[in-house]
Amino acid sequence: MLDIVIVGGGITGLAAAWQLEQTGEGVSYALLEASPRWGGKMSSQTLQAEGKTFLADGGPDTLVTRKPETWQLVNELGLQERVIVPASETKNIYVLDNGKIQPIPLSPGLFLRTPLLTWRGRLRLLAEPLQPARRDEGDESLAEFVTRRLGSEALEKFIGPVLGGIYNTDPARQSTLVSSPVMREMEKEAGSLFAAALGRMSKRRAPGPRFINFEGGMEELPQKIASRLTGTLRLNAPVSRIFPTRTGFAVELASGERLEAASVILATLANVSANLLQETAPQSATLLGQIAHQNIGTASLLYRESDLPAKPVINGLMIPRREKQPIDAVTVTSRKLPSRSYPGYTLLRVFFGGAQPTLVEEEDAALLHTLQGALNRLLGLRAQPLASALFRWKQGFPQAEVGHLERVDAIEASLPPGVYLAGSSYRGIAVPDCIRQGRDAAQKALRSSKSRSHSAR
Repeated sequence: MLDIVIVGGGITGLAAAWQLEQTGEGVSYALLEASPRWGGKMSSQTLQAEGKTFLADGGPDTLVTRKPETWQLVNELGLQERVIVPASETKNIYVLDNGKIQPIPLSPGLFLRTPLLTWRGRLRLLAEPLQPARRDEGDESLAEFVTRRLGSEALEKFIGPVLGGIYNTDPARQSTLVSSPVMREMEKEAGSLFAAALGRMSKRRAPGPRFINFEGGMEELPQKIASRLTGTLRLNAPVSRIFPTRTGFAVELASGERLEAASVILATLANVSANLLQETAPQSATLLGQIAHQNIGTASLLYRESDLPAKPVINGLMIPRREKQPIDAVTVTSRKLPSRSYPGYTLLRVFFGGAQPTLVEEEDAALLHTLQGALNRLLGLRAQPLASALFRWKQGFPQAEVGHLERVDAIEASLPPGVYLAGSSYRGIAVPDCIRQGRDAAQKALRSSKSRSHSAR
């Protein structure tokens, strides 16, 4: 019998196992992953063309270090020398508005002459420091927050499309407390986003880069963790059910094999956890099933640099759903991460699945045809890609709607002792959030295990 079974070998489950390695001396654990690889959406793939090798990330291609969990883990693993620093996340970013590509006004000059905002909209945005501050703990949608602080034009024309692109969701439904709690923190601390931003700029930053990736791609982080684990590690090991036993829980694999443990950590999406907990925690399973999940995918497409129009120089293009395009955003990997490409080539990354969810289910050839058609219309890109890498996650992107944290509280309150949830469906979707949740769940499972051992003695 094991002390702990961790179900799910993405970054959350790996972080939980790593925490057991750090603080769980003598603890026995198993880490089970349904797929043939570790890391979940933190995946990387090479592209070959014209005798050269290019590298593409499928899921996140930068990790923010403002949240300390990622940088702490990098240091614990000794990965500092493998870190690469991406170019600016805000330079040459555009939005599609009424079929026209417009720069997002992030500089004073662009702000004054942007056609995205009327003068009324500009004045409303500049009046942000004069707006009453909300300092309670209640949730609200991203759309409500942005409209309240910056005005409806700012929401509709550029902030909404950016937030919708980042979270692959409708800002009118997405929870601010889950998706962007830093904005509410800034409002609380200074009464204004502008004032808080100025105050934070004046403070000395912690050493280290703001954003990071790795020389071997984003999946280098989960691979490094897996290589350092000493527990029972199983790939191609999907779990079919979990049920209580006299001494804890039985975790049954699709193969029929059964593992028994005192505690179970479900580092899986809520739609997966809901099915696994039908017998063990039916009330929690019902609430888990109410958390929506969206289709999402990315495509990395390689072109010759001469295939793209010289102007405008685009690093990123956000595409609001009101534009009725099949894709959600485009970023230029070869400008953001120049080491991933070579002079004379451009590596694009196309995001899809939000505006047209069925794209995730299309065959490769049909999907590439749709993506190429959109790039032709939007960017005048008529050439066929020299190489491509496609990544899809059906029902793989959680939607944290307003009131989400209260629902998670209710789910956790209905769980039996010894069962813990962690991951992007629960208390934050970003990689640092998942790392934090995985490590926290491991600590809880360790305390539970020690408590049971003490009671048994």
